[in-house]
Amino acid sequence: MSLYQVVLVLLSGLGVLHGLLLGVYLWFYPKGLPYSNKILSILLLVLSFRIGKSVLLEFVDQVYIQLIFIGLAALLLIGPLFYFYTLSVIEKRSVFSKTIIPHFFPAIIAIIFGVWINEDILKKIPIVAFIAIFGIYYGHYILYIVRGYRMIRKAKSRMEHPATIQWLTLLTVALVALWVVYVLNLLEENVPYVLGPVLYSVVVYGITFIVIKKDYINQPGNAKYKTTPLPEGEIDQIFDRAEKLLLKNNLYRNSDLTLRQLGGILKVSPQKLSMAVNTRFKSNFNDFVNHYRIKEAQQRMRNEEFKNHTIASVAYEVGFNSLTSFNSAFKKETGQTPSAYRKETS
Repeated sequence: MSLYQVVLVLLSGLGVLHGLLLGVYLWFYPKGLPYSNKILSILLLVLSFRIGKSVLLEFVDQVYIQLIFIGLAALLLIGPLFYFYTLSVIEKRSVFSKTIIPHFFPAIIAIIFGVWINEDILKKIPIVAFIAIFGIYYGHYILYIVRGYRMIRKAKSRMEHPATIQWLTLLTVALVALWVVYVLNLLEENVPYVLGPVLYSVVVYGITFIVIKKDYINQPGNAKYKTTPLPEGEIDQIFDRAEKLLLKNNLYRNSDLTLRQLGGILKVSPQKLSMAVNTRFKSNFNDFVNHYRIKEAQQRMRNEEFKNHTIASVAYEVGFNSLTSFNSAFKKETGQTPSAYRKETS
């Protein structure tokens, strides 16, 4: 192996290793938005696996065909993970629910295909089929990136926290750059395949430096409104109407309730509603809604009528879309776990 190849291996390999370690670190990172950090963690691990496959393909003489196609299947995970990460950061809520599972069906099918295929089967598949497969994989990737970016642009006009938008835009640019390099490699022979892994190393180290310098990961969870361009009376009116509506119609039981939906019912902009909640409740919209969900959950766990209901069923009945998010929100609100609370009150 020449010195040039050694340098390329180091450049690309270090990026993959850094991405893997950063992904593991983010999974356990408690600050910012923990549920968003977990999605970003999975995204980094998938990206590192995908790029790691490219490194092996470039510098190892023989790579199992199954590994190559499973690595390609990772492309079908990247887009949805980016989209749901963006959604969770913008709306400051957990998106872990059964409704997101269909978005990952293409990736599951592609992984099964990757495990099933072998050299003999590969020889029987026509070139046209491979062109279609690559088109679907890379098209799926970029479509979700575009969906996520459209969400970012919409949020830009109503959010008061430019750091969040800057971070999501930076991540978008990085993922688009990787997509462009790999697509160019497919279309143009003069574009070296190793450029993808090298670019990933530059991106992952560069983004890590910027994120640490600007504290982007902590920004979404810590953001507060510094100034309120609304009169105090209007803030009180919006907050009181929102609170009454949540309680009167039990809207908090809707696990898919968003800031935009409640604002639409109240006929106020999401920005005004968010500012009113942040100013009066001293927390974000997600915590505001969870507050009422947990109050009802406490009542149910104290009530003999619900003594045979599991904690999970109580969580879903009051509006949570997962037991994990319920446990986390309950402990944040009360200082103890739901099981400990039920045991204490019984």
